[in-house]
Amino acid sequence: MAARTERRFNAASVCALAMCFASSTVSEASPLSVQPRARKGPKIEELYLRFSWFDQHGRGYQSKAGPPQGPGSQRLTVLQPTGQVLIRQRDPRWTHQIAFALDVISSASADGLDVVSSASRENVAGELDVVSTFASETKGEWSLRYGVHFEEPLRSGFAGLGWVGRFADDNFTVGFNTNFVFDSFDYIHPVGWSQGQNRRYTLSDNLSLSQVLSPTTLLSGSYGLTFQSGTLATTWNSVYIEDAKSSGCGDDPTQAEAYDCPNRKPERLPRTRTRHAFAVQLAQHVPRTRTTFKLGYRYYVDDFDLQAHTPSLMVYQWIGRRFYLRALYRYHWQRGVAFYTTGTRTTIPDDTPLTADSDLAPFAAHQYGLKAVAYLTAPRSVRGAQYLDAGYSRYQRTNDLRVNVFSVGYGRDF
Repeated sequence: MAARTERRFNAASVCALAMCFASSTVSEASPLSVQPRARKGPKIEELYLRFSWFDQHGRGYQSKAGPPQGPGSQRLTVLQPTGQVLIRQRDPRWTHQIAFALDVISSASADGLDVVSSASRENVAGELDVVSTFASETKGEWSLRYGVHFEEPLRSGFAGLGWVGRFADDNFTVGFNTNFVFDSFDYIHPVGWSQGQNRRYTLSDNLSLSQVLSPTTLLSGSYGLTFQSGTLATTWNSVYIEDAKSSGCGDDPTQAEAYDCPNRKPERLPRTRTRHAFAVQLAQHVPRTRTTFKLGYRYYVDDFDLQAHTPSLMVYQWIGRRFYLRALYRYHWQRGVAFYTTGTRTTIPDDTPLTADSDLAPFAAHQYGLKAVAYLTAPRSVRGAQYLDAGYSRYQRTNDLRVNVFSVGYGRDF
């Protein structure tokens, strides 16, 4: 390749060597130096469709789907068809990436109504996410992101702006984006009744950098700052009241005695939250074996006193001209928030933050994954590449949560 014979090289060369073109997403644009010819109208350039099945097992103290003192079931099944389309306008500097998803959710404890009426044993959720990008050869890439999300208790809208600049013959890139999310949702009390509409606001700013170190080595890093305000609690989550009455309260003779009395309090979180996330990744391609290694690390901290460390490793291996495998391992350790507990008492003031959510507890987690990609036509074919992929991921935590994810997909370049 040209990158081997010239002293100067660019990020696009490294991406090609590191198999960036084999990614299952369609978010990577062509180098700005290669502009498509003007055409009569918009054209679909890339298409990706995927179907995923999420199967979750485990128990958590925030769930009521179990004994009063917990832990309750966190059983969850999600069927998720998703898709992504990249459209280029007649003016080739404009592209629109449109992503859509539909979730069909079956859950043992999706919200507080399940234990009472099973009303949410099956839910449907959907999302539309659009990124419109203007690519200028001299002023970088400017993007506008906007979309909506909806599900049974939640309606959400989001919008954001982004910019990516390329310098030093594309060897160094800088990116910045800011996003705002507005959530409106039904406050579902753990007992099952609604307190009306609540709202949550999220503002997120992100900075990313990448530097080509050699024709086969790429270093990248990012920092994200997120501020949230409003109702941050998962309103149907609850905490067991250890000194609550256990009998003599109910008026239903058919109900088990242990459930006669109110014995759980709603989860309570502070009204604001500030989060910081730092990430770095080193990508190294080995041309002789056609292998790529991506070593990453992420550090997270917030003002809930939660800290987390997440190292990861991905290995890509080509087998022949039209097939490659990607293996993934990720380890996650977190300290947990300062107010996590599995039980509270009636003497605790109502404005004291407390949660029994297993996601906010101290735990360690391992994730393993394997993905296979087979090209039906040669990569970068003039007719447009077509490929099929299939993947499996296993996520397991030390606080009794296990998730298996199976997926199949189809992609095509036009």
